[in-house]
Amino acid sequence: MISNSTRRTWWAGAAAAIALVAAACGGGSTSSSPGSFKGTIRIGYSGALTGQSQLYGHAISQSIKLAADDINSKGGINSYKVETDVLDDGTTVDKAAANTRQLILQDNVKALIGSVNSAQCQAESPIAKQNKVITLDATCNSYQLTTEPDLINPYWVSVVPNTYMEGTAAGQLAAKTGAKKIFVVSPKYLFGVSETNAFVASLKKAAPSATIVNAPETWYVPYPTNPRWDSTINAIQAAHPDLVYSNIFAADQVNFITQALQVDPEFFKKFPMTTLSSVDELNTLKSKYPLGMHLYMRAPFFALTNSRMTDFVNRYRAKYSEYPSDWAVMDYDAMQVYAQAANAAKSFDSDKVRDQIVGHSFSSLRGYSFKIRKEDQQANVGETIGTTADSGGKYPFPTLSGSTNLRGDDLIMPTELVSELKAGKCEKNNDPTTTDFALCPSWKKG
Repeated sequence: MISNSTRRTWWAGAAAAIALVAAACGGGSTSSSPGSFKGTIRIGYSGALTGQSQLYGHAISQSIKLAADDINSKGGINSYKVETDVLDDGTTVDKAAANTRQLILQDNVKALIGSVNSAQCQAESPIAKQNKVITLDATCNSYQLTTEPDLINPYWVSVVPNTYMEGTAAGQLAAKTGAKKIFVVSPKYLFGVSETNAFVASLKKAAPSATIVNAPETWYVPYPTNPRWDSTINAIQAAHPDLVYSNIFAADQVNFITQALQVDPEFFKKFPMTTLSSVDELNTLKSKYPLGMHLYMRAPFFALTNSRMTDFVNRYRAKYSEYPSDWAVMDYDAMQVYAQAANAAKSFDSDKVRDQIVGHSFSSLRGYSFKIRKEDQQANVGETIGTTADSGGKYPFPTLSGSTNLRGDDLIMPTELVSELKAGKCEKNNDPTTTDFALCPSWKKG
C-alpha cells in the first residue's frame, strides 16, 4: 500500500518546494478604451516550440497572441492590457516545470494556458495549484488531470475533450467500420494509456465481437518514437489487422505515415487507421496524408463552419499566412474564457475568477456554447469524426467526408464515475499510477 504522503510526493515532485505566491490584485471597470489601459498583465504559456510537439506549440503561441490582440481591442481585462508570455519547453517535462516556475515566480503571470501533452501538464499542475494560478487547459487532456485524487487542482479548467471523451468517440468510430481485427499502437505515457483504455472500453460496448490482435504489452511505444517506426510497421504487416487504432500525434504521426508509405505505398489501403489527428498533421503531409483514414479531431475549422469561425480563420490566415489548427481554435477559446471570467469577477484573484468559470457557459469558435461543470471542471465540448477525402482543391490538404460533430454531452464522463475516481476507488492497490475509470465500481457493474 502506498501512503497518502508518498502519493502526494509522487505527483507533486519538485513543486512542493515552491513558495506560495501572493494572489494577484485587480479590479476596476472594463470601460476604458484600448489607449487608456491601467497597466499590463501577462498570461503565460510554456509550449512546445521545438521538439516532438512543435507543430502544436507553434499554432497555440500564435493563437493566444491573436486572442490577446482581440481582448485588448475591447478594453483588455479589468482595464489592463494583456500580453502573452511564451516560453519554449522543447516538449520535455523538466523544462515545462521549470518554465511554469519562471512564469509564476518571476514573470508574475495572472493565468496560464496549459501545455501540449499530459506529462507536461502533470508536472505543471501542482506548481500552479500551490501558487493559486488559474490554468486553462486546451490541449493536454488526460481525464486523470481533473479526477485523480493526487492531481486534482481547483485552479485547473479543461476546455478540451478529455481522454475519456476521445476514447469513447474513437471506439464508436472503430465500431462503425465493422472491423473485427484491430491492432493498437499508442504512446507510452499518461495520455496514450488513458485514451487507449477508454478506446478499448468503448469498443467492447460498441462492437463486442471485435478483437485486438496484438498483446497489451505491445500496445505502447516509447514517447516520442522519433524517428524510426520499422518495428511497428513490420508488426502491423505481420498481424494483418482490419484496422489500426492509434493516438500517436504530431511528429510521431507524420514520421509513421511517411515511413509506412515508403515501405508500401498501399499500406493504409491495406491497413486503414482510426486515429487522432488535427489540421497540423493534415497540412504538414498535404496530399501525402492517406485518404480513407478514420479520424477523430478536436476542432477542425473546416467541419465547424459558422460566422465566428470564418472570421477567425480569415484573420488568422491574414496574420500568419497559414490555416489555424485545432489547437489554435481551442486555445483562442481558452483565452476568451479567462478574459470573460476575470472581467465578470472584476478581479484577477484566482478564487474569484474561478467562481466565474465553474458552472458558467461560454460561447466558442466551435459554433456552440460550452459549460464548465463543477464535478471535474471539465467543459462539455465535442469531438469531430469522419473519413479523410480530397478537398477538391479547396484546401492544400485532405478534409473529412461524412463528418459528424459529436456532442460533448453525449461523450462526457458520467458524474458517478467522476465521484468514484476522485474518491480513489478506481485504482489497483491504492496506486495512483493505475487510475482507470474501467476499474470504477459503477463501470464494472454496468
